[in-house]
This record gives sequence, C-alpha cells and structure tokens, in this order.
Amino acid sequence: MRKKWLPFAVIAALIAVPVAMKQWRSDDTKTVESENVTTHVLAPSILASGTLVYESERKLVSEVIGRVDEVLVREGDQVKAGQLLLRLDPASSLATIARLDAARGQSELNIERQQVNLRTQEAKWKRYEQLRERNLIDQNTYEEIATQRDLARVELDTSRAMLRQTEAQMKEAREQLAKTEIRSPIAGKVTAIFIKAGETAVPSAMSIAGSDLMTVADTGSLYAEVNVDETDVARVGVGQDAKIVPAAFPDKSWTGSVEQVAISPRQNVGQSKNYAVKIRLTAMADMQFHPGMSCRAEISTRRENAEKVIAVPVQAVRYEEADDKQAKAKASVFVIVDGKAKKREVETGVADDTYIEISRGLKEQEALVTGPAKTLRFLRDGDHVTVSAAEGGTAEAATKR
Repeated sequence: MRKKWLPFAVIAALIAVPVAMKQWRSDDTKTVESENVTTHVLAPSILASGTLVYESERKLVSEVIGRVDEVLVREGDQVKAGQLLLRLDPASSLATIARLDAARGQSELNIERQQVNLRTQEAKWKRYEQLRERNLIDQNTYEEIATQRDLARVELDTSRAMLRQTEAQMKEAREQLAKTEIRSPIAGKVTAIFIKAGETAVPSAMSIAGSDLMTVADTGSLYAEVNVDETDVARVGVGQDAKIVPAAFPDKSWTGSVEQVAISPRQNVGQSKNYAVKIRLTAMADMQFHPGMSCRAEISTRRENAEKVIAVPVQAVRYEEADDKQAKAKASVFVIVDGKAKKREVETGVADDTYIEISRGLKEQEALVTGPAKTLRFLRDGDHVTVSAAEGGTAEAATKR
C-alpha cells in the first residue's frame, strides 16, 4: 500500500520544493524606493540666531537734571526730526540766566567807571610828566602818579575779563536751558517711553531710574541682526538671500538679504567667536515686527554662478565611523544592479536641505536606493530588492539594470 503512494509523494515533493524556494526568495526581497542619479544646482545654507532690530534707533537721555514738566508724545506716534517730545522744568536754568544777566550788567557798569578813572589817571600823569621835565616835582611823586595810572588800566582789563567770563557762563546757561527741551534727532516712531510727567530726569551713563527718557526708531528699515559662527562666516557675503523666522510666529517666515557682515568678532567668555550679520527684511503688509524679538535665520550661501553637480537625496547617504576616531566618517549609498542592492562608498561635498553633492563614487543615471528610511537602515550589500511600483519609470530602469 505504501509503495503505491510513493510515486505520488515524489511528484508532490518535486512540485512543492521549487514553489517553496520561490516563496522564500520572494519573502527575502525588500521593496525600496529608487531614483536615478542626476545633477542639481545646490543651495546650501547656514543657520544663525539673533534679534529683530530697526536700522536706526536712538535712545534719548537727559543731559541736565530736572523734573519732567510734560511728555508731548505717546508710544507709537510718528515724529519728525527736530520735533519737541518732552519738556523739563526750566525754572533752575531761568534763574541762573537771570543771575548771570545781572552780573553782566554790573560788569558793564564797572567797566564804564574804570574807563572814566583810567582817562582821569592818564590825563593826570601827562600833566605831572610835563612838570617833571621842568623839574617842578620830585621823582617819587611822578612814579606814584604813573603807578596809579597803571593800576587803573589793570582794573579795567580785569573787569573786561570778568565780563567775558560772565558771558561764557551765560552762553552755557542758555545751552542748559535748551537741553530742557528734548527733541527727536531723527524722523521715525516713538517705540518706548520710560519716564512720566512729575518724575525727575537725571544725566547718567548708566541705566538708572530717570536716565533713559524714550526711544525713537526709523521703522522704515527692518533688520535681523544674527550671530554667525566663525566657522561659517567665510561663506556669508553681501547680497545673499535669507529666510527669517521670528520666535513669536514660528509658522511664518520673512525674506531678506544680507546687507552687512561684521569685520571684528564678538566673543563671550567660554564661547566661540561670532560675527554679527545684518539682514535687511522685505516689508510685508501683515508683518508684525517687534524690535528685540528673538529670531532664527537661514542664509543661503549659493553662488550666483553655481554649476550643476551630481547630487543625491540627503536620506540616501549612510555614514559609518572610521577606524581612526580623528578621521572623517565614511559615507556610502546603495545602487541597484541586477535586482540587488550594492553598497558603494562615496565622497560627499556641500549640501542643502534636500540634496548632497557626491564628488566621487557615482555616475549619472545609476539607480539609487532612496528609501524608505526603515528599510534603508537595515539594508545589506547584496540584498535582493524590488522597486516600489509608485516609482513608475524608475522601477523599470532599475529592473533592466
């Protein structure tokens, strides 16, 4: 009975084994995404952070001490250059001017009196000189009259000097009076007011209460001032495009261009050197610009005459640490050859958000494995692969290879 069924068992085994082998091979084949290697013009960029600023901003401080009589503007007001913004109590300056004006009048009277006295002494001296020539007076009397004439001349010169001193003090007092009126140095907008009527303004080089009065800014020019690391600043140049994202509006971005790159670095203790880069922003209708707000910038370092280079998607490149810890990590990609993934070491160059340059190791039109990331992570050299049908023409090209 067993012998009767033996031929059938052999035939079933001959059929089942190839089917199982085919199924096993099918299960071992990985489905990947692929695209052909092509050339691209890369637009590499660098990231930096900083703050939003106005091009021209002036913080007004008082040069004289005084009580604030009146604040004539409010925050947000547009002002013209030279417009009166704030007035201090001028009583002290006016009193000083009145006192000096009286002193000047007294000096002028003294000068007139001493001029009369000098003329009298000179006339007297001339008469005594004639008498001395006739030997009618002694030498001592003549010298005493000459001395009185010289003293009258000195007193007149002293009074004239005092008058000049009083006039100088008067000029200074008038300047102090003018400083009780705070005027705008530029045309722009009042962005901040730090003092109120009745408070005391004080001149100070330090930020103490009463030293800062208000801030006026030229809101016509909007900037982002960012700090670029010294390792990247050589790639930044005037005219490069930039994208600015304010911290308060992470879902919005503004465009701009690099207008100035600092020559000297900024360096904080324990930190690397940074260079200030000013980016002029393009004004937009719905732009909510707040100076001092934090922002981040993405500066495109693409050259104007940039040429196309062989480049692949960033996610297609894998990196492995070199045996030498100081050496650069090894980069590799997978290309599809005869239905198999072949690992190939490559040399990379500059990159942007999407593509990275391959300076050695690939040729145009080779089929490259680009994903999915989970599959690419565990892909091994020689693995059987099939290209996702979604890749269309790329799948056909990969199959032919």
